Amino acid sequence: MIPVPAYPAEALEWLSANRLLSLTSLLHDRGLISGELAALAKPLGDRRALVSEAMLAHERRVVGAFVEAGIEALVLKGALLAYCVYADPRQRWRADLDILVAPESMARVREVLAGMRYRPIHSVPGGTPIRQETWFLDDGATRQYVDVHWDLRDHPLLRNRFSFDEQYRASVELPALAPGARGQGHVHALLNSAMHWYDDLYEHQQPLAWLLDNDLLWRQMDADGRRKAVDLAVERGIAGLLADVLAHTRKVFQSPFADETIDELGRAGRAEPATRIIKASSSRYRSFWLALQSEPDWGARFSRLRHSMLPPAAHMRERYPVGSRFGLPGLYFRRIWKRVR
Repeated sequence: MIPVPAYPAEALEWLSANRLLSLTSLLHDRGLISGELAALAKPLGDRRALVSEAMLAHERRVVGAFVEAGIEALVLKGALLAYCVYADPRQRWRADLDILVAPESMARVREVLAGMRYRPIHSVPGGTPIRQETWFLDDGATRQYVDVHWDLRDHPLLRNRFSFDEQYRASVELPALAPGARGQGHVHALLNSAMHWYDDLYEHQQPLAWLLDNDLLWRQMDADGRRKAVDLAVERGIAGLLADVLAHTRKVFQSPFADETIDELGRAGRAEPATRIIKASSSRYRSFWLALQSEPDWGARFSRLRHSMLPPAAHMRERYPVGSRFGLPGLYFRRIWKRVR
């Protein structure tokens, strides 16, 4: 059951922190929160828009430019779900626009973004190798971000699970976002959501809205789609992750996942290397070392460790503009300490 605090002020803060404040009508309709809390939260949710008009315009502008340039691209994660499973695209909070393209399209993507006055967030790449680039547009009032991915996940145990072509063939149209826009299909979106729950790059508590994504996706699938999601998770070695995420989602949102479905996935996931991520995700230290050990050979492990701990000096100065009283060595020490503590 959804763990809402008892006191109204704490409950409102909790709903906001979990990005559920604009979804109180849905939660009340399902009997997950009281009518009194829903009535108290609704005016606040209406006033505090989760997604601004500037963000919506940014998404339309970028996706429309990719379509116009003839770039095959798939909208992912928050923006995708906002337009395909939520009643209003402003209800699903997101800080950036996530887009997936084929690796060979990246040169053209960079040209299009640069032509629109977007800039890469770091002019000198550095840090743990990831399969995405972040670009931003600063108009003086706001900053809008685009994460361009050429693979869904960066963890060594989750890379290359799905080709771009197979995802594009199963994609869905997003006409409300932009004419010609396409997004990841429901099956791949669910599996990506399960992987993302345990492979998030940033240090923060995952909001429960990410679990609600799974609930809404599953409810929109027909029986064939649900069967395809289970079979594909088993085939690609992520059944354990999906089983755990579905169980967690059902516990919070009383989602319609059958025991048989979760049990089937759980049995298949026991021998999967990717299932080890679940236990490791409870500790930043364990997560780091599992990723390091999961690289395919010693050369890749050394490369990951070197790039994570000792990025190029120009990247360090750009990443830490305040600097250090001990100069560049102080910046490297700060970075290493942050990763191993």
